[in-house]
Amino acid sequence: MKKLKQCSLGFLSFILLFLLATFIFHRISLEKEQASLTPMGQQVLVDGHQMNVYVEGSGPETIVVLSGAGIASPILDFKEVSESLSKRYKVVIVERAGYGYSNDSNHSRDVMEVLSETRQALSQANVKGPFIISSHSTASLESLAWQKKYLDEVKALIGLDWVLPSSYEDLKENQTLFTVAYWSSKIGLLRYFPESFYIKNPTLTENELEQYKLLAYKQLIPQAILHESRLVKENAKKVPSSINPILILSFL
Repeated sequence: MKKLKQCSLGFLSFILLFLLATFIFHRISLEKEQASLTPMGQQVLVDGHQMNVYVEGSGPETIVVLSGAGIASPILDFKEVSESLSKRYKVVIVERAGYGYSNDSNHSRDVMEVLSETRQALSQANVKGPFIISSHSTASLESLAWQKKYLDEVKALIGLDWVLPSSYEDLKENQTLFTVAYWSSKIGLLRYFPESFYIKNPTLTENELEQYKLLAYKQLIPQAILHESRLVKENAKKVPSSINPILILSFL
């Protein structure tokens, strides 16, 4: 038993030292890597933190792209979409707090607060509606809230792998998993994972891959996403579960 305790204590000490060394290396690396991060788009100040707005194309209609949760770089993830659509439309990608080149935030992630920040960011970047809103996954909640409160700003909705509000009714929340992911990101454990774990776009150039990697190291699971996960069920109750038929007709 004595030897077992000594082995257990030694193993625990090793793990703690490993985590401490990883954290120190991670913080030093973040300081050095900050100079290599080159924002794509326009930085605007919203509620005390910087948000990033990327615009491509100059068509007569404006498509606003909203990414789902847990994406390190919405601009690079949706690169093929924006490049293709920008031939006919003005394509705008708004990176929410904690995503891409936008700062993290400890503000409320209530869906109406998130929507308010998106609208402020568009206004600060001088992007005017009405908008065709293309939202991915959990961002469906924001776009549904948008059509509910500001119908005159929404010309049409496009759903990309949407998670509708009814899907959250029987959702079993696992905050432990998100908390572990958050602290793993903070400590810097992501640096030990292969790039394929968090980069899914195979069309990126070497420079874009490097930018994506640095953004993921900085904030793959930031505080804002942790708060989003905790409020997702409550947010789902605050938005309509269907699309206004006017939006479908106007898009057709």
